[in-house]
Amino acid sequence: MELLRNNTPIADTTTDEDGHYNFFGLPPNDMSTTRYGIRFTAPGAGLNTASLGMGDSPFTNGPQSIDQIIAAGNTVLDYMNLPLLPNGVVYDSISREPVPGATLTLADASSLIALPDNCFDDPAQQGQITLGNGFYRFDINFSDPACQTSDTFLIQVAEPSTNYEPGVSRLVPPQSDETTAAFDVPACLNSIDDALPATPTICEVVSLATAPPAAIAWRDPGTHYYLHVSLNNLSLPDQSQLFNNHIALDPTLDTAVSISKVAGKVSVSRGDLVPYTITIQNAYLSALQDLTLVDMFPPGFKYIEGSARLNGTPTEPLLRGPELRWENIDLEVDATSTLELLLTPGSGVSEGEYVNRAQVRLAFTGDAVSNVASASVRVVPDPTLDCSDIYGKVFEDSNINGYPDKGEAGIPGARVVSARGLMVTTDQHGRFHITCAAIPNEMRGSNFILKLDDRSLPSGYRVTTENPRIMRLTRGKAAKFNFGTTLHRIIRLDIAEGIFEPGSTTIRPQWLPRFNLLMAELQKSASIVRISYLADVEKSSLVADRVATLKKIITDRWDELDCCYKLEVETEIFWRRGSPPDHSGVLK
Repeated sequence: MELLRNNTPIADTTTDEDGHYNFFGLPPNDMSTTRYGIRFTAPGAGLNTASLGMGDSPFTNGPQSIDQIIAAGNTVLDYMNLPLLPNGVVYDSISREPVPGATLTLADASSLIALPDNCFDDPAQQGQITLGNGFYRFDINFSDPACQTSDTFLIQVAEPSTNYEPGVSRLVPPQSDETTAAFDVPACLNSIDDALPATPTICEVVSLATAPPAAIAWRDPGTHYYLHVSLNNLSLPDQSQLFNNHIALDPTLDTAVSISKVAGKVSVSRGDLVPYTITIQNAYLSALQDLTLVDMFPPGFKYIEGSARLNGTPTEPLLRGPELRWENIDLEVDATSTLELLLTPGSGVSEGEYVNRAQVRLAFTGDAVSNVASASVRVVPDPTLDCSDIYGKVFEDSNINGYPDKGEAGIPGARVVSARGLMVTTDQHGRFHITCAAIPNEMRGSNFILKLDDRSLPSGYRVTTENPRIMRLTRGKAAKFNFGTTLHRIIRLDIAEGIFEPGSTTIRPQWLPRFNLLMAELQKSASIVRISYLADVEKSSLVADRVATLKKIITDRWDELDCCYKLEVETEIFWRRGSPPDHSGVLK
């Protein structure tokens, strides 16, 4: 504080821990025109710091000031006091701590236009900025037409930073604002609205002169306050003000809680139990209350009743559509809570990845106070109900009818290969089995291809059935793949240019009856015809045509017989000189 002489500072001092102060050795001024004055200044005050009380002395008292002080010689002036009487505290609705840096404006409620500075005994009260104690005060003098008798006024508060939500608190909403009727302050005196009737000259909203502690719940009467008020100058100055009117600001809480979620399984089938663990931790600087943990489960999943455990205690959620809610959760500073629950994918869930999400919200507003935690599981086919098994046999098809008849033995050690590279070897009885060989399409099934590797068969054996073999698979049903083989005779036909007419593919007449003998021999048992052509100087194209003609004649003759097995005709060409001759006409 400063001591002034004729409005000029001459000394300053600071109050002690009890608020006491002293100025010593002042020359008396009772016999002169010199006048002393005192200006009280709060620690850290600036140009926008409002006065919070009127001086209390035998002299001229003003906002945080005492003027026209007259001191005689050898006297001590006592009771030069400044009682601080703020209208209220701007505080954090969560931590309940005062909020410094908030800007308060008093506006005409009908026009929402801020009052002129000269409406206040202390002009700095219009647009005042709170200090660390969060106090504010408005001393209206009604000297301007803008602040006439019986006007209604609106207290406007601007948040100090992005750490606070703009606008009126939603956690601790006011009892009156611009959308509701004004609170009549003069009528409050000695009424049920006065929290302290023992002070008959002023109206208090609540009994505490400080911000409501955390023990008082949100929206409890102990947190009431008014922003839209009716004031007049028909009463004493203090009767045109509202006291203990503590204003709440909501902090930004979107990251106040950290949350994580883990699924106990990566892959599941329909009907399996999927354990989830959700961990929430208070990352804010104060305790949090009335939180709601919301678990958003995927469509088709179902909560297992009685499975939820909050910190080891059975706690059933509220079901709200696709959400599970655990309400009334409180978190102390740095406290951690763990929720465990079970979900199961229903019968209508198709294969694929499903994401389960969780978030913590405020119960009153529904605002998020945490990140969104997620955990993914993949729904895969059930090995019993959805997979298709493959089994079959590689057998010795003695009668070459393509079916494993009684007495036809299996071929051990034969190799069967799928189109995707899956290989299986037959057992000692020629049998093979592939578990969950494929997962067919749910609606229309899927094709599956198997091929018998004929190189794995015993020497001389050939396949008598379709190879590769294609079958349509249906979910949950097994499919049989049988492969017939038999030991074929090799009937070799060694031919050369001499059986054909010169330069053509026409067979000479004397060789045609030999085909009848060949057909008779082929009917005796399953055989393979191997045509071996020994070429010399003929053109390679002519040789190829002759071999093809001979193969066609044998095949056509066999088809006309409509005999007992499918005839296989193999061809090979040998050149007497090692390679086809050069017919380009170039001498070498």
